Amino acid sequence: MEDDTGPLPLPLPLPPLTAATAPERQLPWTVRLRHKLPQYLPVLLLGAIAAATGWLVRQTPSGDEAPSVAIAASEPDYEMRGFSVQHYTRTGPAQGVIEGDRVRHFPATDQLVIDGARVRWTDAAGHLVRAAAPRAVAEGDGSRVRLEGGARVEREPVEGEPGPLVFTSEVMVFDTRAGRIRSDLPVRLSLGESRFDASTLDYDHTSRVVVLDGRVRGLIDPTGAGAGGRADR
Repeated sequence: MEDDTGPLPLPLPLPPLTAATAPERQLPWTVRLRHKLPQYLPVLLLGAIAAATGWLVRQTPSGDEAPSVAIAASEPDYEMRGFSVQHYTRTGPAQGVIEGDRVRHFPATDQLVIDGARVRWTDAAGHLVRAAAPRAVAEGDGSRVRLEGGARVEREPVEGEPGPLVFTSEVMVFDTRAGRIRSDLPVRLSLGESRFDASTLDYDHTSRVVVLDGRVRGLIDPTGAGAGGRADR
């Protein structure tokens, strides 16, 4: 029995391709991204929520931990006003005293920065040396004091001298352990009415020898005693 419709032609014609039926790889990437985004949106949202939760946990301080303060190397860890530090000898009496209007301690270098610095130092024979400057930088143990901003050092008179021995310079370094005072800047030495100006100074308190170097000029009082030292040109 034959089909009234007749045989179908072969091959069958393919339906025309449209945007809905075309292979997905032939579509622009922006279109494919819009098609896939709804599928991955819940996963992306869960990941964002988890990341935000972790960040909040890290930022929340724990109640069991004490807060820590990091001190910068260029900042002092303490400051005092009207302070006094004494250094004693093995036999007991204080050999040196460092005072100041204000002091700041820098832990990175273990140094003291002193405003209105004043130093008193006594040698084994009991001779007193006083030093003062608007500013000073001292080692933590007081073994070395750099006097700045217009320094003045005075050694009290000893027998046979017309008065105290005085040094003045913009900067002087007082080594209290060695009993030496040095300056690499212009300095003036005064002893009674005698005056000496020099480029550098090196004074050994133990031997009472003064070494003036560079361009040395002086005015010696003929009625007074010598400085107990020498001037090297």
